[in-house]
Amino acid sequence: MCPILFNIGLFTIYTYGVLVFMGVMAGYLFAMREAKRCRLDTKLFSDILFWSIIGAFIGARVLYLIVEWDMFLEEPAAMLLGRAGFVFYGGVIGGLAVLYLLTRKYRVNFLEHVDIIALTIPLGHFFGRLGCFFYGCCYGRHTDSWIGIEFPHGSPAGMIGGKVIPTQLISAFFLLMIFFLLLFIRRRQRFQGQILLSYFILYGIFRFIIEFFRGDPRGFWGIFSTSQVIALLLIISGIIGWSRLARPSRR
Repeated sequence: MCPILFNIGLFTIYTYGVLVFMGVMAGYLFAMREAKRCRLDTKLFSDILFWSIIGAFIGARVLYLIVEWDMFLEEPAAMLLGRAGFVFYGGVIGGLAVLYLLTRKYRVNFLEHVDIIALTIPLGHFFGRLGCFFYGCCYGRHTDSWIGIEFPHGSPAGMIGGKVIPTQLISAFFLLMIFFLLLFIRRRQRFQGQILLSYFILYGIFRFIIEFFRGDPRGFWGIFSTSQVIALLLIISGIIGWSRLARPSRR
């Protein structure tokens, strides 16, 4: 594990931050290529995409503060200014909300735009999970099996001692598979919104399953983690949306 990539004077360059930046850039460049292929106004699309990314970061940060509300009440300044933390689902919600508002403002097709952006989400998320691995967060349960990895003691995963399931690497692998599956679906796309709904269903199923192997502290609703509850909502939303949008329009 390598949480710090290198130092430049007093500045520390963290591996997690570099990989998140790489994920954002990979998603942005791929989305711009898709927008050009779909013959959209690339300048307008770039502006909408930029603000959607800002909305995603704000949403991810806000949801993190909500999840860590007790800690936030104890140390609000440290949580706001010192401690970095994001929750992926908050990013999805924030990004989609901004995207919807901007497509309404500029009177462009929301579903056409969201399909392109949804295609890039697992690609960017893939880099983010690699960043989680190098930092040692979002780790799995303790294990003595061959798949286990022992993290440095200074990392979040290392503090529990012993080997843990590398859920970050497992997630990164399946996120890349979801990206390629969405590419496959895009080539056979039958209706607008299909890519977004496919992403909801595919990621929702994977996230629900991988949560059983996570070992880091997370909120729970009954027997399910908060992430599993949201994953179930994603799956249900994807299925309902699919049944409605795939239905041939009546004339």
